[in-house]
Amino acid sequence: MSACLPNHHPALTADHEHDRPHPLQIQAWRAMGAVGRTHLGIQLRRKARRWKLDSLRAQHPDWSEDQLRAELAQICLRERARA
Repeated sequence: MSACLPNHHPALTADHEHDRPHPLQIQAWRAMGAVGRTHLGIQLRRKARRWKLDSLRAQHPDWSEDQLRAELAQICLRERARA
């Protein structure tokens, strides 16, 4: 969460009526440009993989790092196959 946007900021709340991003969020994405949006997507993907790896560690504390990373790779491959 950005320090410059408080939790109650309208850009952080979903427009459930239309299930679309708030206009301020759209404006921010446009201001980023393609490179900024790509960089943001890469950061999000890396964070999601780290969170999943942390979750796997908690679920399987006896697994080695290699086993954890192999399972993460399998999960990611299954997700790609479904897409």
